[in-house]
Amino acid sequence: MPEAGSDESIPPSEVLERFDRDESDDNDTSKDSEKLKVVETDSATTKDERSSMSGHNTGDNGEEDEEEEEEEDTEPPMLKYTRITKLPKNFFQRDSISACLFHDKLFAFATHSGIIHLTEPDLTTIRTFKCHRSSIMAIHTDGEYFATASIDGTVVVGSIENASDIMAFDFKRPVHSVVLDQNYRTSKVFISGGMAGEVIVSQRNWIGTRVDTKVDRDHGPIVGIYTVDDIVFWMNDSGITFYSISSKSKLLCVPFPTDDSIRPDLYRPRVHFPEVNTIIVCWGVSVWTFKVSLANQIDRQKKLGSILTTAASSLRALPDKKVELETYFKMDCLIAGVASFKDDQLLVLGINAFNSKSGPPELKVVDMLTGEEIHNDEIISKNFQNLSLNDYHLGKYIGANTPEYYLISANDAILVKELTLEDRYTWYMENRFYFKAWEVGRFVMNDVDRLKTGLAYINQILEEKKWDEAAKMTNTIFGAFPWKSAEDAAARPFARNSWQDIIRRFFDADKVNLIAPHIPTEPQLDTAIYETVLFFYIDENSSSQLSEYSKKWPFGYYSPDILEDKLEDKLRDVEGELRREFCQALCHLYLVHKKYLPAVGHLIDMKDPEALDLLIKEDMLVTFLDRLVEIILLPYAGPVEEINNLSLGVAQTTFSKPVELLVQNRNSIPMSQIIDTFSQELQIILFLYFKGLSAVEPLMAVPYETQLVELYARFKQSELLSFLKKHSNYDIDRAIKICSQKDGYHQELIYLWGKIGETRKALSLIIDKLNDPALAISFVIDSNDSDLWHFLVSYSLDKPNFIKSLLEHRDEYGEKTLEVMKKIPPDTELDDDLRLILGNITRDNWLSLSVNKGVFKIIDDETKEVALEFLETRSRGKLFDGTII
Repeated sequence: MPEAGSDESIPPSEVLERFDRDESDDNDTSKDSEKLKVVETDSATTKDERSSMSGHNTGDNGEEDEEEEEEEDTEPPMLKYTRITKLPKNFFQRDSISACLFHDKLFAFATHSGIIHLTEPDLTTIRTFKCHRSSIMAIHTDGEYFATASIDGTVVVGSIENASDIMAFDFKRPVHSVVLDQNYRTSKVFISGGMAGEVIVSQRNWIGTRVDTKVDRDHGPIVGIYTVDDIVFWMNDSGITFYSISSKSKLLCVPFPTDDSIRPDLYRPRVHFPEVNTIIVCWGVSVWTFKVSLANQIDRQKKLGSILTTAASSLRALPDKKVELETYFKMDCLIAGVASFKDDQLLVLGINAFNSKSGPPELKVVDMLTGEEIHNDEIISKNFQNLSLNDYHLGKYIGANTPEYYLISANDAILVKELTLEDRYTWYMENRFYFKAWEVGRFVMNDVDRLKTGLAYINQILEEKKWDEAAKMTNTIFGAFPWKSAEDAAARPFARNSWQDIIRRFFDADKVNLIAPHIPTEPQLDTAIYETVLFFYIDENSSSQLSEYSKKWPFGYYSPDILEDKLEDKLRDVEGELRREFCQALCHLYLVHKKYLPAVGHLIDMKDPEALDLLIKEDMLVTFLDRLVEIILLPYAGPVEEINNLSLGVAQTTFSKPVELLVQNRNSIPMSQIIDTFSQELQIILFLYFKGLSAVEPLMAVPYETQLVELYARFKQSELLSFLKKHSNYDIDRAIKICSQKDGYHQELIYLWGKIGETRKALSLIIDKLNDPALAISFVIDSNDSDLWHFLVSYSLDKPNFIKSLLEHRDEYGEKTLEVMKKIPPDTELDDDLRLILGNITRDNWLSLSVNKGVFKIIDDETKEVALEFLETRSRGKLFDGTII
């Protein structure tokens, strides 16, 4: 049942004793932001400390730990620390802080002398005054009002904005904790507890009297009270108790561990709410994480006041809210503060619980689920040797940028922040980790400053003589510079000049080979940079590198004339394959700059067939007539004396471009020079040339048909007869001589003999050489010469196969067959074939005679009939044109 408080209220006049801030003794002239020296402890050190605490000796692991420490020292600390100097200096010189509050709208700092200091989140003072006679143990706010609890037995509730709206409530026993209803303005409800061992819900009723309701009692001093939604939970000797306001029932009670040898009433619990429905409780060395089911909107309207009213007690109790213990773990230190960090991590302020002498506090980053320690910083705060766990506080405030953490002790105030990218950049620069600073600088620096950071790294490794690494990094660092979109117009010239300066340092150290692959084409550097590299490779006889870079870099990047002159001089000093390679590089330069004459000359020297393409394309063979044979032989790699022995197909393929070049220049090169040049060892070239010439301009080849006969006879006999028949401007006698000197040219000789009327010679050749009766008979018939027929018959009588062919050839009247039969010698032996032929002739003649007789009789009969008809007609008279005949 609710009961009236023994002390209604204390008038404001007795509470509002202004805090007299005497700063006459304050000689501190430090700035508002003073850097705090932090000793960072890495994971290896932490392991050693744990081993030492548990009595284990690390032994030989020291060297390994030292290596790990050195490795981790290359990364900046996770957190940065700044001493807060905007709080009243008397707090740290004459008084000490006993309680803190960090809210979205309000910061509050209270001292052991009962003074409270209210500020904006930026530490701008709202007001400072004394509201208690002794130590303030707790502060709470709903955003509009604040409440403080003190060991002087009072709770003070006041308006943040209205200094006159303040009340004090006396509970006669030290009060350790207090919380306001989140709608205190209308409900006037707060909950408190302390050494009386009672959890008391207090409310000022409509007549101004305080009404108290005791929710829990007789379980030891209340060391902490907190609320989340319509759930209130507190800590005492029985542990952590969760209580549902709406259902007026306990939801969960988690006992305090009994195996830690720690009295729960000696240490304040530390509570944090990382999310709306998540509660983290740290107490002693233990860490609990609870998950709470939130009340609905109707439940929230009841708030704390529903416990106090009779009407509320008549309402049907809603189902209890569910509170679950999600995780639990222990740490190796007493916990003086906790706040959520990032990625399911906690920031824990710990005090060494295992040494009799108090050490500096440690700020640890731990995994919220497992308790695994991720990071550890040892904080050297003021007067830490004389402080205990309850003298420390840790608060979190999420501002406009990164979260801020406030580490407050009785005698010190420290702002803790996670390092920003700019902070990381600064740390890397201060510790000479310039490359990492350059990487981070991408996000925090302008283009020029970032480049300067990269230059610092390059200079650093150059000082260490790490030439390979420096060469690669020049490309990486300068390549990352935004050449096309640099913010400042002066940035590009600066970057370009800086890049050139670094490259020249390599040149001066004779490290051209190392820097050359990293010299850019964009941006374009000074001409001297590119020429230095090219000249270096010429002097070093590095023809492959010279060729590579002369092709890689645009020709406007260096002076081609100077490079060409240097290469021409170089060719005079080298021989063999090296000379060829330099010559190729020189030709490349000439060709790109369209200096074809010197290029062709060098290509001919190298026997490079590319010269043919240039001569054809640019039509400048006349300039190199003195090297005509060299040019024609460019695609041929064999002995010259073997060229005429090549098959015509191979020759046509091999010398297609040279022949094309000659034909193209038919009007520029005298034919006599062509013939003189190729009529001996290169006759096959001459033949291919004449063929090509005949295809494009036949009249030019007419005067040279006699030479063509000889060439056809040597290289293309299969086309010689066709050539002889199609052309007539050749010397027939020469042609006959040519064909007579070669075996197998009978067809050509037959044609030539026949063409000049030497038919009997031609016929004799057919009979004697070819032994072809059919061809002989055909030749005689085509000649239409009867004497030649008689010659054939007479010349063939001793040749049975010819006699057979002659007998088988039938003329219209059989006269020729009869002539052959008459001239066959009587003593000629008749073989079966000849006997058969003669029998067939006799039979055919008999049949012919029989047919002739039949035909004659038919004709005779028809003649007689016509004659009789004529005589009869003649004896009659007939009218013809009116006249009787």
